[in-house]
Amino acid sequence: MSTTQYQLFHERIEQAIHQCIDACPITIKTTHDATIENLVRSNIGPLASAENILNINLMDEKPDWRKNATELAFKRILLDLVHQLKESTPDHFQRLFNGLDIVLTTTDLGFLDPVVPLTLLEELMDVHTIDGCEQLFDYIEKRKSRLTVNMIPGRGKGLVLLRMCNELLRRLSKEKNTVFCGRILMFLANSFPLGERSGVNLRGDFNTEPVQYDKDEDVDADPTMTEDQKIFYKLFWSTRKYFSNPPILFQNDGFDELRKGGDAILDRFKHISNNEQAVSGGDATERTSIKRKRSDAMEIDLEANNDTVKHMLDEINREYQFPRLLSSRKLLELEIEDTRFRRNVIVQFLILFQYLYGFTQDEKEETQKLLNSRGATKQSLVQPNFTLEGKELQWVQDTEVQMLELLQLTKPHGELYTDIVQTILRHERNWIIWKAAGCPAFEKPPFTLPENINQAQRDKRTQLTNKFLTPYRFSYGNPETTKMYDQEQQKLDITMQSRPKLPEPIQVIDEALSKIEQNNDLSIIERYDIANGAVFQTTRLIFNSHAALIPKIYHIKRDIYKSFKEPKTEGGSSTSEANNSNSDTTAGKVSVSVDEKDERHLEAEIDVLKKTRGLLTGSSA
Repeated sequence: MSTTQYQLFHERIEQAIHQCIDACPITIKTTHDATIENLVRSNIGPLASAENILNINLMDEKPDWRKNATELAFKRILLDLVHQLKESTPDHFQRLFNGLDIVLTTTDLGFLDPVVPLTLLEELMDVHTIDGCEQLFDYIEKRKSRLTVNMIPGRGKGLVLLRMCNELLRRLSKEKNTVFCGRILMFLANSFPLGERSGVNLRGDFNTEPVQYDKDEDVDADPTMTEDQKIFYKLFWSTRKYFSNPPILFQNDGFDELRKGGDAILDRFKHISNNEQAVSGGDATERTSIKRKRSDAMEIDLEANNDTVKHMLDEINREYQFPRLLSSRKLLELEIEDTRFRRNVIVQFLILFQYLYGFTQDEKEETQKLLNSRGATKQSLVQPNFTLEGKELQWVQDTEVQMLELLQLTKPHGELYTDIVQTILRHERNWIIWKAAGCPAFEKPPFTLPENINQAQRDKRTQLTNKFLTPYRFSYGNPETTKMYDQEQQKLDITMQSRPKLPEPIQVIDEALSKIEQNNDLSIIERYDIANGAVFQTTRLIFNSHAALIPKIYHIKRDIYKSFKEPKTEGGSSTSEANNSNSDTTAGKVSVSVDEKDERHLEAEIDVLKKTRGLLTGSSA
C-alpha cells in the first residue's frame, strides 16, 4: 500500500459517506432501511467491495486495510456532525442516526468489521451529555437485534457492549437518573445470557460498605433532641448495618439488636400511619372506596389519552429524584414522615426476612431437594452455619405479617404495591436456588447425531417404565376427560334399563289435581298452568300406546270451551267476555289469552283433566 493509494481511498470514501448521509431523508423517528442499503451499495460498495474501482493493491496474506480506513472515515465524519450541530438542534440526532444506520448497513454488507458500530457508539457516548446519551441509547434499543447479532459474550461485540454500558452507568447519578440506569441494566440482561459471569454474583457476596451516621456521643450531646428521639435514632441507624451485611446477624448479639430495632421502627411507623389516617378523616373503608374510584377514573382517563401518560412519565423521569438515605440526626424525623422512605425501610426488612427464612430447617431441606433435582453437586453460595428456630423464627414471622399489613395500608396503591413486592420476592427465591445450583443453562442443545437421539429415547423409556415412578393423577390427561372415561363401561341395553321409568298418564293427572287442590295459595294463572301442562304431558305419554285417544281429549277440551260462547246467564260472564276467551278449534287446538285467564278457565282445565282420566280408565266422566 502506498501513501498515494491510501490518501486517494480516504478522500473518495469520505465523499461517498457524505453523499449517503446527505441523501438520507431527515425524518424524525423513521427508518429507511431499503433506501440506506441502496445508497451504501451505490456509493460505498464500489470502493470497499471486491469491485475495487480504484484498483487498490491488496495482499492476499494480509487483512483488507480498506476496512480500517473506512472505520476511521466514519469516526471523523460522525464526530464532525456532533461539533457542527448542537444537541438542541432538531436535526442533530437524526443525522447521527442516519450515519449510524449507514455504518450498520455497511457492516452487514461486509465492508466493516462487526464490532465497528458498537465502537463508534461508544465514541459518541463520550462526547454527549447525559440527555444526549439517553437519546443515543434509544437508538441502541431500537437496533438491538442488528447490533447484537452473532454476539459472543466473552469477546468482540460482547466486551465492547459491556464496557460501553458500564462506563455509562458510572457517569449516571443513582439519584437523578434511576430510570435510565434501570433501562441499561434491563438491556444488558436481555442481551447477555442469564448465566453470564459478569452479571451473576455466584458467591453471594454482599455490599458491606458501612452506612455513615452520627456518633452516639454527638447524639447524646445534642440539646435539641428529646431522649426518645435519641434512642430511636441510635436504634434505627444501628439496625441498618444488617441490611447490607446480613451474616453478621449470627455473630454475638446481632439478632437481639435487630429485634429491638425492628420493634421500635415498626411501632413508630404504625403510630405515623394511624395519625395519617386520623388526619385524612372518615372511615378507613370509605376512604379506600373513594380513593379506589378516583384511581379507576384516573386509569380510564390515562388509557384514553396516551399523550398524557407519556407526558407524565417524561416528567417523572426528568424531575423526580431518588435521594440516598440521609443519616443526619436533624432529618430523621422528617424522613420517616415520607411515605416513600417508610416503604423503602419496610421492603428492606422483608428482603432481610426472606434471607433469614433460608436458614430454617424445613427451608434447608427443601433447598437441598431442589438442588439435587437439578443435578447440583455442591452449592456455590457461601452460607453461614446457622438454623433459625424457636423464638427467633416466631419473631420473624410475626414481624413480617405486621409489616405487610402496614405496607398495604400505606397510600397510594398500598395493596398493589404490596402484591408487586411479594411477587418479586418469590421470584428472587427461584433465582437464589438457580445460583446455588451453579447457574445451569435453561436451554438444552439440540440433538445432531442419530445415536444421541436413540440414547435419549432409551433414557426416556426407562424413566416412563420405572415401577417407582409416581403415576400421573389424571390417567386421561386432564380431570374432565378422566371423569368422563375413567369409569366402568356399560352396554347400551343395561344403560337404557337403568333409566328411570316414565310415569303413568293416570298418575300425572292425579298428581296435578292433588297439587291444585292442596295449593290454594297459588294464583289462578299458576294453577291453570299446572292443569294445562298435565293435559299436554298426558297426550305425550299415550302417543305410543293409545294415539287414537288424543283427538278425543282435544274434542273434550273444545266442547268445554264452547260453553264460553253461550249468552250471559245469571252470575255468569257476558257474551263479549265469552267471545274473548273463546278458543281456536282449528286442528283440534285451543288458544286462550294469557292476560284474560280467570276462575272459569281454571275450572275448564280441571274439568278437562277429570274427563280425560275417565276416558283413560274407561269410566264415566
